[in-house]
Amino acid sequence: DLESDFEDYDEDDDELADESLLERLAALKDMVPARHQRAISSFASTVGYWGSFGAQLTGKLAWVATTSVLLVVFPLALESDRDKMMQQWESEQQDAGTAAGPPPMMPPAGPAGMLAPAPGLA
Repeated sequence: DLESDFEDYDEDDDELADESLLERLAALKDMVPARHQRAISSFASTVGYWGSFGAQLTGKLAWVATTSVLLVVFPLALESDRDKMMQQWESEQQDAGTAAGPPPMMPPAGPAGMLAPAPGLA
């Protein structure tokens, strides 16, 4: 008796394996009352609508964010980088100037382009 139950189970299992997903959904349609089918359909339509709306809104917001970054933030970052490079260049020029010592000073010119006497010699 137990063996026949087990054999019946195996046969049912084989029948289920041969059944496609579409066939299973069609069988469910016959089992679910029309009122529930309409409610499920309405719910699925609502979820689909809001999902589509959300995806479109997300795409539009991503477009606005991306173009804003490209038009505002990116040039700002380039300018900041250029300022840093300029400061670095100026600091290198100052370092090079201090390493060589101060430039030689010329004494001020006297009347008619003559050099003024050095201090302490006059």
